[in-house]
Amino acid sequence: MDREQARQILACYRPGVDDPADPPFAEALEKARHDTELAAWLEEQTAFDAAVRDRVRRLPVPSDLRGKILAGYGQRSRATGPWRSFSFNAVAASLIVLAVVGFWLAKPRITFDAYRRHMVGLVRGEYEMSIKSKDLDAIRRYLAAQQSPSDYPLSRALERLEPEGGATIEWHGRKVSLLCLEADEQQDLFLFVVDRSVLPDAPVTESPQIVSVRGMATATWVRGHELYLLAGHGDEEFLRRYL
Repeated sequence: MDREQARQILACYRPGVDDPADPPFAEALEKARHDTELAAWLEEQTAFDAAVRDRVRRLPVPSDLRGKILAGYGQRSRATGPWRSFSFNAVAASLIVLAVVGFWLAKPRITFDAYRRHMVGLVRGEYEMSIKSKDLDAIRRYLAAQQSPSDYPLSRALERLEPEGGATIEWHGRKVSLLCLEADEQQDLFLFVVDRSVLPDAPVTESPQIVSVRGMATATWVRGHELYLLAGHGDEEFLRRYL
């Protein structure tokens, strides 16, 4: 089972409702446990589904709904066939409108916070690199070939680190570049670069803003038309050494 097949199966999975031991779900869930990108997608999908359910539950119910239903039932019993059909179609249309409105209200926005949490989720545990190389120029050429940001400057501290590889990540139809650097034997640093126009609500300062996200230290800044996100398994002091 590849990532796309697992994604299609998990799109129908409802935690707490569906049995995770069912063969299709079990195989897809096992795939997600070993695929950080799929796992991050599943986490967002689960949160989205929960938001939809919550919105639908909180849709206001008219206080006179019961009376209207009973009144409509009495009229319907004396109505002709076409009127009964009209009533059914009207109710069905109303339900569809309510479902669409609830879905639209609950649809997650493309925000900087969502972007940062998603990217950190990809590298919290095991992660996959599209290219493994200790040659920074080779990684840049690969990213450029994938039409992903590749002309990003590095601080002197980051330039001194040995690269391990990189990847191109698809996020809401836009390309994000990932550069992995070896800070020491125990800790890696992950630099994400994306066009700043993708996230209009992101910080616009060139001075890095450091925030802890999902157990990792992150720094965010902009330079030119690109937005930078640096993440590492360490504290703020550790991260500042490389900015």
